[in-house]
Amino acid sequence: MWEVGGLVRLAADSMKVALVVMPLAAVNRPSLAAGLLQAAVKQRGIACDTKYFNVLLWKLLGAESYSFFCNEAPMTALAGEWAFSQAFYGRRGSGREAYAREVLDSPVWGLAPEKRGHVWALEELAPQFLRLAFESCDWGQYELVGFTSTFEQTMPSLCLARMIRERHPRVKLVAGGANFEAEMGRQYMERFDFLDYVATSEADVSFPQLCESLRDGRAELPPGFLCREGGQVREAPRGRGSDGEVLDALRTPDYDDYFRIIRTSAPELARGMWLPVEASRGCWWGARSHCTFCGLNGEAMAFRRKSAWRVVEETDELARRHGPIPLQFADNILGMDSFKDLLPHWASQPARTDKFFEIKSNLKRRQVRQLREAGVTHVQAGVESLADGMLKVMRKGVTGAQNVAVLRWCQELGVESLWNVLYGFPQEDLDDYERTLSLLRKLVHLRPPDAVSPIRLDRFSPNHARWREHGFTRIAPMPAYRHVFPFPEEALSALACYFDYEHPQLGQVLERGAALSAFCHEWKERHRRRESGELAVRPHWQGGFVLVDSRFTVSPGSERLSEETLGMLLACDAPTSREQALRVVAESTGAQEPAAALERLIERGVIARIGSLLVTLAMLPDGLRTEHVSRAN
Repeated sequence: MWEVGGLVRLAADSMKVALVVMPLAAVNRPSLAAGLLQAAVKQRGIACDTKYFNVLLWKLLGAESYSFFCNEAPMTALAGEWAFSQAFYGRRGSGREAYAREVLDSPVWGLAPEKRGHVWALEELAPQFLRLAFESCDWGQYELVGFTSTFEQTMPSLCLARMIRERHPRVKLVAGGANFEAEMGRQYMERFDFLDYVATSEADVSFPQLCESLRDGRAELPPGFLCREGGQVREAPRGRGSDGEVLDALRTPDYDDYFRIIRTSAPELARGMWLPVEASRGCWWGARSHCTFCGLNGEAMAFRRKSAWRVVEETDELARRHGPIPLQFADNILGMDSFKDLLPHWASQPARTDKFFEIKSNLKRRQVRQLREAGVTHVQAGVESLADGMLKVMRKGVTGAQNVAVLRWCQELGVESLWNVLYGFPQEDLDDYERTLSLLRKLVHLRPPDAVSPIRLDRFSPNHARWREHGFTRIAPMPAYRHVFPFPEEALSALACYFDYEHPQLGQVLERGAALSAFCHEWKERHRRRESGELAVRPHWQGGFVLVDSRFTVSPGSERLSEETLGMLLACDAPTSREQALRVVAESTGAQEPAAALERLIERGVIARIGSLLVTLAMLPDGLRTEHVSRAN
């Protein structure tokens, strides 16, 4: 190396970069962010390693406890961040008693006493883990060490970064990821003086540029980065999000370091592994109508989609490198053009890898079938409520009947559908809670919701940006932030992702929401034991069809179905109006008074009336649709 204009210039072949994936990132998949950046840096001829220290902590803490932090611990309690803050600040900050009293004891955002042992165990283990991570390699061999932080990775990253700075002051330190986006990044930059750079937006192009600038001894700061100059924080203008052409130009993520550590240290993680990939960024629905509770996209809402050929090329390359591992698409929402190009291509292939996508719940049944034929075996269905009034408050752009239909179609076609029930909005109709509970009791033959909870108030959501307009009377950073960071309230407000809130109906919605949660807990337990029952139309051995109803919320029974009843179930297969359903049945079966049959099916909970629409709840076999079509023709 040699000096150029006060900067250290490195020989091109001597530049080395490390990317660090700290806890509490999930261990059953590599980091998409690190994989993309590592591939991009290597493309520029710069050596780059990725350190998966989340796997190290998983081994030290144990699979059960680590899984608790990833899958069960409420994000709003910041339990992992708090445990590592004790290693960073010491007990002069927030001790167990104060943290438990002011955070974990919260009836809404807290953690049950029987689960807190995981948190105390992590607090005790954190110093040993950090020492092992720090001593695992010679950090002095790197010119730049980068930390990616999403969810609870910030304090673990800051702990290790400070240790590196104290021992190796010449090594440059950079942080980025969702927790550093926009104004949040400036707070971290100003308050943790060992950070040299912070990326406040997408860094697919800018991070490799930063590496090249350091290698070449240039003072150029890429778009979207903060740096420290003369004790002051300087900011380069943030660039716009990557467009489709830029997404196509991104390298296939480099996951070799992850698989290396899995092979040598944690082969058991190969079971249940998913490989993260992306076909798009942003949200096409959010760009039109931003869901009021959603803060996922930050400042990069504009929808940008990779071309189908690039997605195919990338997923095929990953399969050649690592085998047919299920693919977890990180997209906020599946692009509708995928039904024209990407999904038909996958469906035409003789071997199909299992895939996960997030979807919008306004799909038709044929589109759900397309997903399954393309190998999409798991979806996040975008279902957060079944009440039309709540969905309007959320700006979801769908009806409760559409949500029910897509959940049933997914189950009929063998697609695992994840969904939630959210409540607690200021402008809700309180009567929707009773209507929702009544409907949930009719749906127990379907997969239960994964979460039933009050809404979070997330940064970047309309609820946060315009909280008074949306009916909130007070917002403030979640109390856990005060126990992680010893900063004034103004600073916490600038770096927090999650906010506490109040509104005039809060007490009532929490009480009524608790009834929903209690019922769904019972539903989950019965589903786990396969005791929730079924509601299904099945072929009868003597011909025709029979309705079997063994839901645990009703008296069990079965009956042979008349042509009129079958016609009504098919007429309401997709959400429809009462008038349309009656007209269709009268025309297809010749029934003179189909209204009586319809009312009987609604009363029995076989068809649901949700708002102004009707939708069938019973599982319908393909054979019924085929037979009905042939008779109609």
